[in-house]
Amino acid sequence: MSKKAAKEDAAENGESAKSKSLEELILDYRGEKYAVVPVASAWAKVLRRKEENRHLTANQLLEMALKDVLTGEVTWKDVNKAVAQTPDILSVSGGTPEKNGTA
Repeated sequence: MSKKAAKEDAAENGESAKSKSLEELILDYRGEKYAVVPVASAWAKVLRRKEENRHLTANQLLEMALKDVLTGEVTWKDVNKAVAQTPDILSVSGGTPEKNGTA
Protein backbone atom coordinates (compact mmCIF):
# COMPACT_ATOMS: atom_id res chain seq x y z
CA MET A 1 0.00 0.00 0.00
CA SER A 2 1.33 3.41 -0.89
CA LYS A 3 1.80 6.18 1.65
CA LYS A 4 -1.04 8.10 0.02
CA ALA A 5 -3.40 5.14 0.31
CA ALA A 6 -2.36 4.56 3.92
CA LYS A 7 -3.03 8.21 4.74
CA GLU A 8 -6.44 8.07 3.01
CA ASP A 9 -7.29 4.89 4.91
CA ALA A 10 -6.32 6.56 8.17
CA ALA A 11 -8.41 9.61 7.30
CA GLU A 12 -11.44 7.41 6.60
CA ASN A 13 -11.11 5.75 9.99
CA GLY A 14 -10.79 9.15 11.64
CA GLU A 15 -11.32 9.06 15.37
CA SER A 16 -11.62 5.26 15.51
CA ALA A 17 -7.92 4.91 14.65
CA LYS A 18 -6.95 7.06 17.63
CA SER A 19 -8.99 4.94 20.02
CA LYS A 20 -7.35 1.68 18.88
CA SER A 21 -4.56 0.15 20.89
CA LEU A 22 -1.04 0.20 19.52
CA GLU A 23 -1.18 -3.55 18.89
CA GLU A 24 -4.35 -3.16 16.81
CA LEU A 25 -2.82 -0.33 14.82
CA ILE A 26 0.27 -2.42 14.04
CA LEU A 27 -1.76 -5.46 13.02
CA ASP A 28 -4.17 -3.41 10.89
CA TYR A 29 -1.46 -1.34 9.17
CA ARG A 30 -1.46 -2.14 5.47
CA GLY A 31 1.85 -0.51 4.57
CA GLU A 32 5.35 -1.87 5.03
CA LYS A 33 5.56 -2.44 8.78
CA TYR A 34 9.36 -2.37 8.95
CA ALA A 35 9.44 1.01 7.18
CA VAL A 36 7.49 2.47 10.11
CA VAL A 37 10.30 1.84 12.60
CA PRO A 38 12.80 4.48 11.42
CA VAL A 39 10.05 7.04 10.87
CA ALA A 40 8.63 6.48 14.35
CA SER A 41 12.10 6.53 15.90
CA ALA A 42 12.97 9.85 14.30
CA TRP A 43 9.54 11.26 15.21
CA ALA A 44 10.02 10.19 18.83
CA LYS A 45 13.26 12.20 18.91
CA VAL A 46 11.40 15.22 17.53
CA LEU A 47 8.65 14.80 20.13
CA ARG A 48 11.20 14.53 22.93
CA ARG A 49 12.46 18.02 22.07
CA LYS A 50 9.02 19.57 22.61
CA GLU A 51 8.50 21.13 26.02
CA GLU A 52 5.08 19.54 26.57
CA ASN A 53 6.61 16.06 26.22
CA ARG A 54 9.57 16.49 28.57
CA HIS A 55 7.82 14.61 31.39
CA LEU A 56 7.13 11.51 29.27
CA THR A 57 9.26 8.38 29.44
CA ALA A 58 11.01 6.97 26.38
CA ASN A 59 8.39 4.22 26.12
CA GLN A 60 5.55 6.74 26.19
CA LEU A 61 7.24 8.87 23.53
CA LEU A 62 7.83 5.88 21.28
CA GLU A 63 4.24 4.72 21.67
CA MET A 64 3.00 8.22 20.84
CA ALA A 65 5.28 8.37 17.80
CA LEU A 66 4.17 4.94 16.58
CA LYS A 67 0.52 5.90 16.88
CA ASP A 68 1.13 9.13 14.97
CA VAL A 69 2.89 7.27 12.16
CA LEU A 70 0.50 4.30 12.00
CA THR A 71 -2.59 6.52 11.90
CA GLY A 72 -1.07 8.59 9.10
CA GLU A 73 -0.86 11.80 11.12
CA VAL A 74 2.90 11.94 10.50
CA THR A 75 4.81 11.03 7.33
CA TRP A 76 8.46 11.01 6.31
CA LYS A 77 7.95 14.51 4.91
CA ASP A 78 6.74 15.77 8.27
CA VAL A 79 9.67 14.15 10.07
CA ASN A 80 12.17 15.53 7.56
CA LYS A 81 10.76 19.05 7.99
CA ALA A 82 11.01 18.81 11.78
CA VAL A 83 14.55 17.41 11.62
CA ALA A 84 15.61 20.14 9.19
CA GLN A 85 14.49 22.75 11.71
CA THR A 86 16.63 21.17 14.45
CA PRO A 87 19.40 19.19 12.72
CA ASP A 88 21.07 18.05 15.95
CA ILE A 89 18.12 15.75 16.75
CA LEU A 90 19.48 12.76 14.88
CA SER A 91 23.11 13.20 15.90
CA VAL A 92 24.66 10.43 17.95
CA SER A 93 25.40 11.46 21.52
CA GLY A 94 29.02 11.25 22.45
CA GLY A 95 30.32 11.87 18.94
CA THR A 96 32.45 9.61 16.82
CA PRO A 97 35.18 7.32 18.21
CA GLU A 98 37.85 9.67 16.79
CA LYS A 99 36.48 12.55 18.86
CA ASN A 100 36.36 10.47 22.01
CA GLY A 101 39.91 9.22 21.55
CA THR A 102 38.84 5.56 21.54
CA ALA A 103 39.88 4.84 17.93
